[in-house]
Amino acid sequence: MSEFLGLMKDLRFRRTMRMLFKFVWAFWWLGKQKYFIPRRRWEAKTKALYRKQASYFTETAMDMGGLIIKLGQHVSAQVDFLPKEILDELSKLQDSVAPVDFSEIKRKVESELHAPVNELFAEFDTTPIAAASLGQVHRATLRTGEQVAVKVMRPGVEDIIEIDSKSIQIAVRLLKRQSRIAALMDLDAVYEEFYDTVMDELDYQKEGRNAEEFQQQFTHRKDIVVPGIHWSYTTSKVLTMEFMEGVKINNFAQLDAWGVDRTALAKSLLEIFVEQILVNGFFHADPHPGNVLVQPDGTIALIDFGMVGRIAKDMKTQMVALLMAVYLKDAQGAINAINRLRFLRRNTDLEVFSRNLTLLFEQINGDTFDLSFVTSGDNTEELRDFLYSQPFQLPANTTFMGKAMITVYGLCLGLDPELDLIGTARPYIQRVVLKDLRGSVFSTVVDEGTTLLKGILPTTKKFISAVDRIDSGNLRVKLSSSFEKKLIETQNRNTRRIIATIIGAVFLLTAANLWNEVSPIVSYVLGTLGLLIMLGQLMPGGNRREARHVRQMNAMRERSRLERPK
Repeated sequence: MSEFLGLMKDLRFRRTMRMLFKFVWAFWWLGKQKYFIPRRRWEAKTKALYRKQASYFTETAMDMGGLIIKLGQHVSAQVDFLPKEILDELSKLQDSVAPVDFSEIKRKVESELHAPVNELFAEFDTTPIAAASLGQVHRATLRTGEQVAVKVMRPGVEDIIEIDSKSIQIAVRLLKRQSRIAALMDLDAVYEEFYDTVMDELDYQKEGRNAEEFQQQFTHRKDIVVPGIHWSYTTSKVLTMEFMEGVKINNFAQLDAWGVDRTALAKSLLEIFVEQILVNGFFHADPHPGNVLVQPDGTIALIDFGMVGRIAKDMKTQMVALLMAVYLKDAQGAINAINRLRFLRRNTDLEVFSRNLTLLFEQINGDTFDLSFVTSGDNTEELRDFLYSQPFQLPANTTFMGKAMITVYGLCLGLDPELDLIGTARPYIQRVVLKDLRGSVFSTVVDEGTTLLKGILPTTKKFISAVDRIDSGNLRVKLSSSFEKKLIETQNRNTRRIIATIIGAVFLLTAANLWNEVSPIVSYVLGTLGLLIMLGQLMPGGNRREARHVRQMNAMRERSRLERPK
Protein backbone atom coordinates (compact mmCIF):
# COMPACT_ATOMS: atom_id res chain seq x y z
CA MET A 1 0.00 0.00 0.00
CA SER A 2 2.83 2.41 0.81
CA GLU A 3 4.33 1.79 -2.64
CA PHE A 4 0.96 2.50 -4.25
CA LEU A 5 0.57 5.76 -2.35
CA GLY A 6 4.09 6.76 -3.36
CA LEU A 7 3.34 6.08 -7.03
CA MET A 8 0.17 8.20 -6.81
CA LYS A 9 2.43 11.25 -6.61
CA ASP A 10 3.36 10.65 -10.26
CA LEU A 11 0.98 12.34 -12.74
CA ARG A 12 1.39 9.60 -15.35
CA PHE A 13 0.60 6.86 -12.84
CA ARG A 14 -2.49 8.74 -11.60
CA ARG A 15 -3.75 9.12 -15.15
CA THR A 16 -3.32 5.40 -15.86
CA MET A 17 -5.04 4.44 -12.61
CA ARG A 18 -7.94 6.79 -13.34
CA MET A 19 -8.41 5.09 -16.71
CA LEU A 20 -8.22 1.64 -15.12
CA PHE A 21 -10.75 2.35 -12.38
CA LYS A 22 -13.16 3.85 -14.93
CA PHE A 23 -12.99 0.54 -16.80
CA VAL A 24 -13.58 -1.50 -13.65
CA TRP A 25 -16.53 0.62 -12.52
CA ALA A 26 -18.18 0.70 -15.96
CA PHE A 27 -18.08 -3.07 -16.43
CA TRP A 28 -19.08 -3.75 -12.82
CA TRP A 29 -22.17 -1.57 -13.24
CA LEU A 30 -22.97 -3.19 -16.58
CA GLY A 31 -22.82 -6.60 -14.94
CA LYS A 32 -25.36 -5.51 -12.33
CA GLN A 33 -27.78 -4.24 -15.00
CA LYS A 34 -27.86 -7.68 -16.60
CA TYR A 35 -30.52 -8.78 -14.09
CA PHE A 36 -32.85 -5.80 -14.56
CA ILE A 37 -33.04 -5.11 -18.31
CA PRO A 38 -33.99 -7.27 -21.32
CA ARG A 39 -31.21 -9.46 -22.68
CA ARG A 40 -31.19 -7.83 -26.13
CA ARG A 41 -30.89 -4.36 -24.65
CA TRP A 42 -28.12 -5.53 -22.31
CA GLU A 43 -26.16 -7.00 -25.24
CA ALA A 44 -26.50 -3.72 -27.14
CA LYS A 45 -25.26 -1.77 -24.11
CA THR A 46 -22.34 -4.18 -23.78
CA LYS A 47 -21.20 -3.59 -27.36
CA ALA A 48 -21.59 0.17 -26.92
CA LEU A 49 -19.50 0.05 -23.73
CA TYR A 50 -16.80 -2.01 -25.46
CA ARG A 51 -16.55 0.62 -28.18
CA LYS A 52 -16.63 3.58 -25.75
CA GLN A 53 -13.97 2.22 -23.39
CA ALA A 54 -11.70 1.06 -26.24
CA SER A 55 -11.93 4.51 -27.81
CA TYR A 56 -11.08 6.12 -24.46
CA PHE A 57 -8.08 3.80 -24.06
CA THR A 58 -6.88 4.49 -27.62
CA GLU A 59 -7.02 8.25 -27.20
CA THR A 60 -5.25 8.09 -23.84
CA ALA A 61 -2.56 5.71 -25.10
CA MET A 62 -1.88 7.84 -28.20
CA ASP A 63 -1.43 10.85 -25.94
CA MET A 64 0.70 9.10 -23.30
CA GLY A 65 2.80 6.79 -25.49
CA GLY A 66 5.30 4.56 -23.70
CA LEU A 67 4.36 1.07 -22.55
CA ILE A 68 0.63 1.83 -22.56
CA ILE A 69 0.49 2.22 -26.33
CA LYS A 70 2.75 -0.81 -26.74
CA LEU A 71 0.31 -2.86 -24.68
CA GLY A 72 -2.60 -1.63 -26.78
CA GLN A 73 -0.80 -2.60 -29.99
CA HIS A 74 -0.13 -6.06 -28.60
CA VAL A 75 -3.69 -6.57 -27.38
CA SER A 76 -5.15 -5.34 -30.70
CA ALA A 77 -3.70 -8.42 -32.41
CA GLN A 78 -5.66 -10.84 -30.21
CA VAL A 79 -8.46 -11.31 -32.74
CA ASP A 80 -9.32 -14.72 -31.34
CA PHE A 81 -10.36 -13.45 -27.90
CA LEU A 82 -11.48 -9.82 -28.07
CA PRO A 83 -14.84 -8.47 -29.27
CA LYS A 84 -14.87 -6.74 -32.65
CA GLU A 85 -15.89 -3.40 -31.10
CA ILE A 86 -12.66 -3.32 -29.08
CA LEU A 87 -10.45 -4.47 -31.95
CA ASP A 88 -11.79 -1.83 -34.32
CA GLU A 89 -10.71 0.93 -31.93
CA LEU A 90 -7.39 -0.59 -30.81
CA SER A 91 -6.32 -1.21 -34.42
CA LYS A 92 -5.81 2.55 -34.70
CA LEU A 93 -2.81 2.15 -32.38
CA GLN A 94 -0.94 0.29 -35.12
CA ASP A 95 -0.47 3.60 -36.92
CA SER A 96 2.53 5.82 -36.18
CA VAL A 97 2.48 8.01 -33.08
CA ALA A 98 3.49 11.65 -32.86
CA PRO A 99 7.28 12.09 -33.33
CA VAL A 100 9.72 13.67 -30.90
CA ASP A 101 11.14 17.08 -31.81
CA PHE A 102 14.35 16.71 -33.85
CA SER A 103 16.37 18.82 -31.41
CA GLU A 104 15.92 16.11 -28.77
CA ILE A 105 16.80 13.37 -31.27
CA LYS A 106 19.94 15.24 -32.30
CA ARG A 107 21.11 15.54 -28.70
CA LYS A 108 20.47 11.83 -28.16
CA VAL A 109 22.49 10.81 -31.24
CA GLU A 110 25.42 13.07 -30.39
CA SER A 111 25.44 11.90 -26.77
CA GLU A 112 25.49 8.23 -27.79
CA LEU A 113 27.97 8.47 -30.68
CA HIS A 114 30.17 11.13 -29.04
CA ALA A 115 30.37 13.41 -32.10
CA PRO A 116 28.28 16.10 -33.82
CA VAL A 117 25.67 14.83 -36.27
CA ASN A 118 27.17 16.82 -39.18
CA GLU A 119 30.52 15.11 -38.62
CA LEU A 120 29.05 11.61 -38.45
CA PHE A 121 26.69 11.90 -41.42
CA ALA A 122 26.85 13.66 -44.77
CA GLU A 123 23.07 14.15 -44.55
CA PHE A 124 20.54 13.59 -41.79
CA ASP A 125 16.83 14.09 -42.52
CA THR A 126 15.15 16.04 -39.72
CA THR A 127 11.73 14.53 -40.52
CA PRO A 128 11.35 10.94 -39.29
CA ILE A 129 10.24 8.25 -41.73
CA ALA A 130 8.65 6.30 -38.85
CA ALA A 131 7.74 7.07 -35.24
CA ALA A 132 6.78 4.48 -32.66
CA SER A 133 6.14 4.39 -28.92
CA LEU A 134 9.75 3.66 -27.97
CA GLY A 135 11.76 5.27 -30.76
CA GLN A 136 11.75 6.84 -34.21
CA VAL A 137 13.66 6.37 -37.45
CA HIS A 138 15.41 8.99 -39.61
CA ARG A 139 16.94 8.58 -43.04
CA ALA A 140 20.58 9.61 -43.36
CA THR A 141 23.69 9.31 -45.55
CA LEU A 142 27.06 8.24 -44.22
CA ARG A 143 30.26 10.06 -45.18
CA THR A 144 31.00 7.04 -47.39
CA GLY A 145 27.81 7.69 -49.38
CA GLU A 146 25.82 4.74 -48.05
CA GLN A 147 22.10 5.27 -47.44
CA VAL A 148 21.14 4.31 -43.88
CA ALA A 149 18.22 4.35 -41.49
CA VAL A 150 19.02 5.62 -37.99
CA LYS A 151 16.75 4.40 -35.20
CA VAL A 152 16.91 6.58 -32.08
CA MET A 153 15.32 5.81 -28.72
CA ARG A 154 12.98 8.45 -27.39
CA PRO A 155 14.60 10.48 -24.56
CA GLY A 156 13.34 9.51 -21.10
CA VAL A 157 11.52 6.38 -22.32
CA GLU A 158 13.16 4.19 -19.65
CA ASP A 159 11.56 6.19 -16.81
CA ILE A 160 8.19 6.10 -18.56
CA ILE A 161 8.35 2.31 -18.92
CA GLU A 162 9.19 1.87 -15.24
CA ILE A 163 6.04 3.76 -14.21
CA ASP A 164 3.87 2.07 -16.86
CA SER A 165 5.02 -1.41 -15.88
CA LYS A 166 3.87 -0.87 -12.30
CA SER A 167 0.51 0.41 -13.56
CA ILE A 168 0.04 -2.68 -15.71
CA GLN A 169 0.97 -4.96 -12.81
CA ILE A 170 -1.86 -3.45 -10.76
CA ALA A 171 -4.22 -3.92 -13.72
CA VAL A 172 -3.21 -7.59 -13.92
CA ARG A 173 -4.05 -8.10 -10.24
CA LEU A 174 -7.52 -6.68 -10.82
CA LEU A 175 -8.12 -8.71 -13.99
CA LYS A 176 -7.14 -11.92 -12.20
CA ARG A 177 -10.26 -11.48 -10.08
CA GLN A 178 -12.36 -11.97 -13.22
CA SER A 179 -12.76 -15.75 -13.28
CA ARG A 180 -13.48 -15.93 -17.02
CA ILE A 181 -10.30 -14.09 -17.95
CA ALA A 182 -8.18 -15.86 -15.33
CA ALA A 183 -9.32 -19.24 -16.63
CA LEU A 184 -8.48 -18.31 -20.21
CA MET A 185 -4.86 -17.33 -19.68
CA ASP A 186 -2.06 -17.13 -17.14
CA LEU A 187 -2.03 -13.35 -16.81
CA ASP A 188 1.19 -13.25 -14.79
CA ALA A 189 3.05 -15.30 -17.39
CA VAL A 190 1.60 -13.24 -20.27
CA TYR A 191 2.68 -10.02 -18.57
CA GLU A 192 6.18 -11.37 -17.91
CA GLU A 193 6.54 -12.35 -21.55
CA PHE A 194 5.31 -8.93 -22.68
CA TYR A 195 7.60 -7.08 -20.26
CA ASP A 196 10.68 -9.15 -21.13
CA THR A 197 10.09 -8.60 -24.84
CA VAL A 198 9.67 -4.86 -24.41
CA MET A 199 12.83 -4.65 -22.31
CA ASP A 200 14.70 -6.40 -25.12
CA GLU A 201 13.46 -3.63 -27.42
CA LEU A 202 15.30 -1.10 -25.25
CA ASP A 203 18.65 -2.61 -26.27
CA TYR A 204 19.36 -1.70 -29.90
CA GLN A 205 22.57 -3.72 -29.90
CA LYS A 206 20.54 -6.83 -29.23
CA GLU A 207 18.21 -5.84 -32.06
CA GLY A 208 21.23 -5.55 -34.35
CA ARG A 209 22.36 -9.05 -33.40
CA ASN A 210 18.84 -10.33 -34.05
CA ALA A 211 18.94 -8.83 -37.54
CA GLU A 212 22.24 -10.53 -38.30
CA GLU A 213 20.86 -13.87 -37.11
CA PHE A 214 17.92 -13.51 -39.49
CA GLN A 215 20.33 -12.63 -42.30
CA GLN A 216 22.25 -15.86 -41.75
CA GLN A 217 19.09 -17.95 -41.61
CA PHE A 218 17.76 -16.66 -44.93
CA THR A 219 20.93 -16.65 -47.04
CA HIS A 220 19.42 -19.54 -49.06
CA ARG A 221 16.37 -17.49 -50.10
CA LYS A 222 16.37 -14.86 -52.83
CA ASP A 223 12.90 -13.50 -52.04
CA ILE A 224 13.80 -11.84 -48.71
CA VAL A 225 16.36 -9.27 -47.60
CA VAL A 226 17.31 -8.09 -44.12
CA PRO A 227 19.17 -4.79 -43.53
CA GLY A 228 22.84 -4.93 -42.63
CA ILE A 229 24.02 -3.24 -39.41
CA HIS A 230 26.65 -0.46 -39.25
CA TRP A 231 28.16 -1.27 -35.88
CA SER A 232 30.45 1.78 -35.82
CA TYR A 233 27.34 3.97 -35.60
CA THR A 234 25.37 1.75 -33.21
CA THR A 235 24.92 1.75 -29.42
CA SER A 236 22.25 0.42 -27.08
CA LYS A 237 20.18 3.56 -27.81
CA VAL A 238 21.06 4.31 -31.45
CA LEU A 239 20.87 1.73 -34.26
CA THR A 240 22.23 2.50 -37.74
CA MET A 241 21.28 0.02 -40.45
CA GLU A 242 21.14 -0.29 -44.22
CA PHE A 243 18.23 1.68 -45.69
CA MET A 244 15.59 -0.53 -47.32
CA GLU A 245 13.50 0.78 -50.19
CA GLY A 246 9.95 -0.50 -50.45
CA VAL A 247 6.29 0.00 -49.60
CA LYS A 248 4.11 -1.61 -46.95
CA ILE A 249 2.99 -5.07 -47.97
CA ASN A 250 -0.67 -4.03 -47.75
CA ASN A 251 -0.19 -1.19 -50.25
CA PHE A 252 -1.99 -3.19 -52.92
CA ALA A 253 -2.32 -0.28 -55.35
CA GLN A 254 1.46 0.21 -55.56
CA LEU A 255 2.10 -3.53 -55.75
CA ASP A 256 -0.29 -3.79 -58.70
CA ALA A 257 1.32 -0.75 -60.35
CA TRP A 258 4.72 -2.48 -60.10
CA GLY A 259 3.27 -5.68 -61.50
CA VAL A 260 4.11 -7.71 -58.38
CA ASP A 261 2.50 -11.17 -58.34
CA ARG A 262 0.43 -10.99 -55.15
CA THR A 263 -0.21 -14.74 -55.07
CA ALA A 264 3.52 -15.50 -55.23
CA LEU A 265 4.15 -12.78 -52.64
CA ALA A 266 1.62 -14.31 -50.21
CA LYS A 267 3.20 -17.74 -50.68
CA SER A 268 6.69 -16.34 -50.01
CA LEU A 269 5.56 -14.49 -46.88
CA LEU A 270 3.86 -17.57 -45.44
CA GLU A 271 6.85 -19.78 -46.26
CA ILE A 272 9.21 -17.33 -44.59
CA PHE A 273 7.26 -17.31 -41.34
CA VAL A 274 6.57 -21.04 -41.33
CA GLU A 275 10.31 -21.55 -41.73
CA GLN A 276 11.01 -19.14 -38.87
CA ILE A 277 8.68 -21.00 -36.50
CA LEU A 278 8.96 -24.65 -37.51
CA VAL A 279 12.54 -24.85 -38.83
CA ASN A 280 14.55 -22.14 -37.09
CA GLY A 281 12.52 -21.72 -33.90
CA PHE A 282 13.35 -17.99 -34.06
CA PHE A 283 10.67 -15.62 -35.37
CA HIS A 284 9.86 -11.96 -35.93
CA ALA A 285 7.27 -11.16 -33.25
CA ASP A 286 5.94 -7.88 -34.70
CA PRO A 287 5.27 -8.44 -38.44
CA HIS A 288 2.78 -5.62 -38.96
CA PRO A 289 2.70 -4.02 -42.47
CA GLY A 290 5.16 -1.27 -41.48
CA ASN A 291 7.80 -3.91 -40.74
CA VAL A 292 7.18 -6.00 -43.86
CA LEU A 293 8.11 -4.00 -46.97
CA VAL A 294 7.98 -5.03 -50.61
CA GLN A 295 10.48 -3.85 -53.22
CA PRO A 296 9.60 -3.23 -56.90
CA ASP A 297 10.85 -6.68 -57.95
CA GLY A 298 8.64 -8.42 -55.35
CA THR A 299 11.41 -9.05 -52.81
CA ILE A 300 10.28 -8.87 -49.17
CA ALA A 301 12.33 -6.55 -46.95
CA LEU A 302 11.90 -7.53 -43.31
CA ILE A 303 12.85 -4.80 -40.82
CA ASP A 304 12.69 -3.95 -37.09
CA PHE A 305 13.91 -6.92 -35.06
CA GLY A 306 13.36 -5.49 -31.59
CA MET A 307 10.53 -7.94 -30.86
CA VAL A 308 11.54 -11.53 -31.59
CA GLY A 309 10.56 -14.87 -30.13
CA ARG A 310 12.23 -18.23 -29.67
CA ILE A 311 10.57 -21.63 -29.63
CA ALA A 312 11.92 -24.52 -27.59
CA LYS A 313 12.69 -27.73 -29.49
CA ASP A 314 10.03 -29.78 -27.71
CA MET A 315 7.41 -27.11 -28.39
CA LYS A 316 8.37 -27.01 -32.07
CA THR A 317 7.99 -30.80 -32.27
CA GLN A 318 4.48 -30.66 -30.82
CA MET A 319 3.52 -27.85 -33.19
CA VAL A 320 4.54 -30.05 -36.12
CA ALA A 321 2.54 -32.92 -34.63
CA LEU A 322 -0.49 -30.63 -34.29
CA LEU A 323 -0.27 -29.51 -37.91
CA MET A 324 0.05 -33.09 -39.11
CA ALA A 325 -2.97 -34.09 -37.00
CA VAL A 326 -5.00 -31.26 -38.53
CA TYR A 327 -3.92 -32.33 -42.00
CA LEU A 328 -4.93 -35.94 -41.27
CA LYS A 329 -8.15 -34.80 -39.52
CA ASP A 330 -6.97 -36.79 -36.49
CA ALA A 331 -8.85 -35.28 -33.54
CA GLN A 332 -7.15 -37.47 -30.94
CA GLY A 333 -3.70 -36.70 -32.30
CA ALA A 334 -4.51 -32.99 -32.25
CA ILE A 335 -5.72 -33.21 -28.65
CA ASN A 336 -2.53 -35.01 -27.60
CA ALA A 337 -0.39 -32.29 -29.21
CA ILE A 338 -2.50 -29.46 -27.74
CA ASN A 339 -2.25 -31.06 -24.32
CA ARG A 340 1.55 -31.39 -24.55
CA LEU A 341 1.69 -27.74 -25.58
CA ARG A 342 -0.19 -26.99 -22.34
CA PHE A 343 -3.05 -25.27 -24.16
CA LEU A 344 -5.67 -27.36 -22.33
CA ARG A 345 -6.84 -26.64 -18.83
CA ARG A 346 -6.80 -29.26 -16.13
CA ASN A 347 -9.82 -31.55 -15.67
CA THR A 348 -10.82 -31.15 -19.31
CA ASP A 349 -13.58 -33.43 -20.60
CA LEU A 350 -11.55 -34.84 -23.49
CA GLU A 351 -14.46 -36.83 -24.92
CA VAL A 352 -16.61 -33.72 -25.37
CA PHE A 353 -13.65 -31.75 -26.67
CA SER A 354 -12.86 -34.50 -29.19
CA ARG A 355 -16.40 -34.34 -30.58
CA ASN A 356 -16.20 -30.56 -30.99
CA LEU A 357 -12.80 -30.82 -32.66
CA THR A 358 -14.09 -33.46 -35.07
CA LEU A 359 -16.89 -31.10 -36.09
CA LEU A 360 -14.31 -28.35 -36.65
CA PHE A 361 -12.21 -30.66 -38.83
CA GLU A 362 -15.21 -31.20 -41.07
CA GLN A 363 -14.56 -27.66 -42.34
CA ILE A 364 -11.34 -28.94 -43.93
CA ASN A 365 -11.98 -29.87 -47.54
CA GLY A 366 -9.51 -32.13 -49.30
CA ASP A 367 -5.90 -31.02 -48.80
CA THR A 368 -6.82 -27.38 -48.17
CA PHE A 369 -7.40 -25.92 -44.73
CA ASP A 370 -9.55 -22.91 -45.46
CA LEU A 371 -9.51 -20.54 -42.48
CA SER A 372 -11.83 -18.04 -44.13
CA PHE A 373 -14.83 -19.74 -42.52
CA VAL A 374 -13.57 -18.57 -39.10
CA THR A 375 -12.20 -15.20 -40.14
CA SER A 376 -15.31 -13.99 -41.97
CA GLY A 377 -17.51 -11.48 -40.19
CA ASP A 378 -20.40 -13.76 -39.18
CA ASN A 379 -18.23 -16.63 -38.05
CA THR A 380 -15.69 -14.63 -36.05
CA GLU A 381 -18.08 -14.17 -33.13
CA GLU A 382 -18.96 -17.88 -33.25
CA LEU A 383 -15.25 -18.74 -33.14
CA ARG A 384 -14.74 -16.55 -30.07
CA ASP A 385 -17.71 -18.23 -28.37
CA PHE A 386 -16.20 -21.61 -29.26
CA LEU A 387 -12.83 -20.62 -27.80
CA TYR A 388 -14.43 -19.31 -24.63
CA SER A 389 -16.57 -22.43 -24.22
CA GLN A 390 -13.68 -24.84 -24.82
CA PRO A 391 -11.02 -25.71 -22.23
CA PHE A 392 -8.28 -23.54 -23.73
CA GLN A 393 -5.69 -21.54 -21.87
CA LEU A 394 -2.72 -19.46 -22.99
CA PRO A 395 0.53 -20.77 -21.53
CA ALA A 396 3.61 -18.62 -21.19
CA ASN A 397 5.76 -17.84 -24.24
CA THR A 398 2.88 -18.20 -26.72
CA THR A 399 1.09 -14.87 -26.93
CA PHE A 400 3.65 -13.21 -29.20
CA MET A 401 3.85 -16.27 -31.42
CA GLY A 402 0.07 -16.26 -31.74
CA LYS A 403 0.09 -12.56 -32.54
CA ALA A 404 2.74 -13.03 -35.23
CA MET A 405 0.94 -15.98 -36.85
CA ILE A 406 -2.43 -14.21 -36.88
CA THR A 407 -0.89 -11.03 -38.31
CA VAL A 408 0.98 -12.88 -41.06
CA TYR A 409 -2.02 -14.97 -42.02
CA GLY A 410 -4.14 -11.81 -42.24
CA LEU A 411 -1.56 -10.20 -44.54
CA CYS A 412 -1.46 -13.32 -46.71
CA LEU A 413 -5.24 -13.44 -47.01
CA GLY A 414 -5.24 -9.81 -48.11
CA LEU A 415 -2.76 -10.65 -50.85
CA ASP A 416 -4.36 -13.96 -51.88
CA PRO A 417 -7.75 -14.98 -50.42
CA GLU A 418 -7.31 -18.46 -51.96
CA LEU A 419 -4.02 -19.22 -50.21
CA ASP A 420 -3.52 -22.93 -49.40
CA LEU A 421 -2.17 -22.86 -45.85
CA ILE A 422 -1.48 -26.59 -45.44
CA GLY A 423 -0.10 -27.04 -48.95
CA THR A 424 2.37 -24.20 -48.41
CA ALA A 425 3.46 -25.38 -44.96
CA ARG A 426 3.79 -29.07 -45.88
CA PRO A 427 7.39 -28.97 -47.29
CA TYR A 428 8.65 -27.31 -44.10
CA ILE A 429 6.85 -29.83 -41.90
CA GLN A 430 8.47 -32.62 -43.90
CA ARG A 431 11.87 -30.99 -43.48
CA VAL A 432 11.47 -30.81 -39.70
CA VAL A 433 10.30 -34.43 -39.52
CA LEU A 434 13.24 -35.62 -41.62
CA LYS A 435 15.71 -33.58 -39.57
CA ASP A 436 14.35 -35.01 -36.34
CA LEU A 437 14.54 -38.51 -37.81
CA ARG A 438 18.19 -38.10 -38.75
CA GLY A 439 19.12 -36.65 -35.40
CA SER A 440 17.29 -39.15 -33.21
CA VAL A 441 18.71 -42.15 -31.43
CA PHE A 442 17.45 -45.17 -33.38
CA SER A 443 15.84 -46.79 -30.36
CA THR A 444 13.80 -43.62 -29.93
CA VAL A 445 12.71 -43.80 -33.57
CA VAL A 446 11.54 -47.38 -33.03
CA ASP A 447 9.64 -46.49 -29.85
CA GLU A 448 7.98 -43.47 -31.42
CA GLY A 449 7.12 -45.47 -34.55
CA THR A 450 5.56 -48.24 -32.49
CA THR A 451 3.52 -45.78 -30.45
CA LEU A 452 2.36 -43.95 -33.58
CA LEU A 453 1.28 -47.14 -35.33
CA LYS A 454 -0.55 -48.47 -32.29
CA GLY A 455 -2.43 -45.18 -32.14
CA ILE A 456 -3.37 -45.32 -35.83
CA LEU A 457 -4.44 -48.98 -35.90
CA PRO A 458 -7.99 -49.76 -34.63
CA THR A 459 -8.32 -50.92 -31.09
CA THR A 460 -9.29 -54.54 -30.54
CA LYS A 461 -12.78 -53.74 -29.33
CA LYS A 462 -13.50 -51.52 -32.31
CA PHE A 463 -12.25 -54.26 -34.61
CA ILE A 464 -14.60 -56.82 -33.04
CA SER A 465 -17.49 -54.36 -33.32
CA ALA A 466 -16.72 -53.82 -37.01
CA VAL A 467 -16.69 -57.61 -37.62
CA ASP A 468 -20.07 -57.88 -35.88
CA ARG A 469 -21.66 -55.20 -38.08
CA ILE A 470 -20.24 -56.48 -41.36
CA ASP A 471 -21.04 -60.11 -40.66
CA SER A 472 -24.59 -59.84 -39.38
CA GLY A 473 -25.95 -56.42 -40.27
CA ASN A 474 -28.27 -55.26 -37.52
CA LEU A 475 -28.21 -58.66 -35.79
CA ARG A 476 -25.70 -58.59 -32.98
CA VAL A 477 -23.72 -61.83 -32.57
CA LYS A 478 -22.88 -62.96 -29.07
CA LEU A 479 -19.37 -64.37 -29.36
CA SER A 480 -18.14 -67.14 -27.12
CA SER A 481 -15.33 -66.12 -24.76
CA SER A 482 -12.90 -68.57 -26.40
CA PHE A 483 -13.64 -67.20 -29.86
CA GLU A 484 -13.26 -63.60 -28.67
CA LYS A 485 -9.94 -64.50 -27.02
CA LYS A 486 -8.62 -66.09 -30.22
CA LEU A 487 -9.85 -63.13 -32.25
CA ILE A 488 -8.01 -60.72 -29.97
CA GLU A 489 -4.84 -62.80 -30.14
CA THR A 490 -4.99 -62.91 -33.92
CA GLN A 491 -5.59 -59.18 -34.16
CA ASN A 492 -2.67 -58.45 -31.83
CA ARG A 493 -0.45 -60.83 -33.80
CA ASN A 494 -1.35 -59.12 -37.07
CA THR A 495 -0.76 -55.74 -35.47
CA ARG A 496 2.71 -56.82 -34.34
CA ARG A 497 3.53 -58.07 -37.85
CA ILE A 498 2.46 -54.75 -39.39
CA ILE A 499 4.46 -52.79 -36.83
CA ALA A 500 7.54 -54.97 -37.38
CA THR A 501 7.26 -54.58 -41.14
CA ILE A 502 7.00 -50.79 -40.98
CA ILE A 503 9.83 -50.56 -38.43
CA GLY A 504 11.94 -52.52 -40.89
CA ALA A 505 10.99 -50.01 -43.58
CA VAL A 506 11.92 -47.15 -41.23
CA PHE A 507 15.39 -48.67 -40.80
CA LEU A 508 15.79 -48.97 -44.58
CA LEU A 509 14.69 -45.37 -45.17
CA THR A 510 16.93 -44.13 -42.36
CA ALA A 511 19.87 -45.99 -43.88
CA ALA A 512 19.19 -44.34 -47.23
CA ASN A 513 18.90 -40.87 -45.67
CA LEU A 514 22.16 -41.30 -43.73
CA TRP A 515 24.14 -42.61 -46.69
CA ASN A 516 25.85 -39.27 -47.29
CA GLU A 517 25.62 -38.03 -43.71
CA VAL A 518 27.67 -40.57 -41.73
CA SER A 519 29.94 -43.57 -42.28
CA PRO A 520 28.58 -46.06 -44.90
CA ILE A 521 29.07 -48.83 -42.30
CA VAL A 522 26.21 -47.38 -40.26
CA SER A 523 23.94 -47.35 -43.32
CA TYR A 524 24.91 -50.97 -44.18
CA VAL A 525 24.12 -52.16 -40.65
CA LEU A 526 20.77 -50.33 -40.50
CA GLY A 527 19.79 -51.44 -43.99
CA THR A 528 20.63 -55.07 -43.28
CA LEU A 529 18.75 -54.99 -39.97
CA GLY A 530 15.68 -53.50 -41.63
CA LEU A 531 15.78 -56.08 -44.43
CA LEU A 532 16.03 -58.97 -41.95
CA ILE A 533 13.08 -57.64 -39.96
CA MET A 534 10.92 -57.40 -43.08
CA LEU A 535 11.99 -60.82 -44.43
CA GLY A 536 11.29 -62.36 -41.04
CA GLN A 537 7.61 -61.68 -41.58
CA LEU A 538 7.66 -63.71 -44.81
CA MET A 539 9.32 -66.91 -43.49
CA PRO A 540 7.44 -70.15 -44.40
CA GLY A 541 7.23 -71.20 -40.76
CA GLY A 542 5.51 -68.01 -39.91
CA ASN A 543 3.08 -68.41 -42.81
CA ARG A 544 2.23 -71.99 -41.81
CA ARG A 545 1.54 -70.90 -38.26
CA GLU A 546 -0.67 -68.08 -39.51
CA ALA A 547 -2.54 -70.50 -41.82
CA ARG A 548 -3.16 -72.87 -38.90
CA HIS A 549 -4.54 -69.98 -36.84
CA VAL A 550 -6.79 -68.95 -39.72
CA ARG A 551 -8.22 -72.48 -40.00
CA GLN A 552 -8.88 -72.55 -36.26
CA MET A 553 -10.54 -69.18 -36.47
CA ASN A 554 -12.82 -70.26 -39.31
CA ALA A 555 -13.90 -73.38 -37.41
CA MET A 556 -14.64 -71.45 -34.26
CA ARG A 557 -16.49 -68.79 -36.21
CA GLU A 558 -18.70 -71.45 -37.81
CA ARG A 559 -19.54 -72.87 -34.37
CA SER A 560 -20.39 -69.36 -33.20
CA ARG A 561 -22.84 -68.90 -36.06
CA LEU A 562 -24.58 -72.14 -35.15
CA GLU A 563 -25.02 -70.80 -31.64
CA ARG A 564 -26.66 -67.60 -32.94
CA PRO A 565 -30.22 -67.15 -31.60
CA LYS A 566 -33.02 -67.60 -34.14
